[in-house]
Amino acid sequence: HTKGLKFGVYTDRGTETCAGRPGSFNYESVDAETYKSWGVDYVKEDSCHASGSPHTAFNEYALMRDALNATGRPIMFSLCGWNEWYAPVGASLGNLWRIGPD
Repeated sequence: HTKGLKFGVYTDRGTETCAGRPGSFNYESVDAETYKSWGVDYVKEDSCHASGSPHTAFNEYALMRDALNATGRPIMFSLCGWNEWYAPVGASLGNLWRIGPD
């Protein structure tokens, strides 16, 4: 921050990240508060090791969105869903959303 840069972190809505590290599933509030305490400005949440159901995905992304908003810190939330069915609802779930593969 002292250099004018923003600080971002990566997580996953599933049990593990794409690299096999622990994900945020069932830890959304704990993780959001941790990000706040670290001064995080940007969170990218991926979809590895998570349900492929649109309904479940939307609900899980909403949990992190709500947890981040509850911290009171302005944190940019980017979701990575890889599917076109995110396009119509992306704006209701996060600040940025991706609908295609890497």
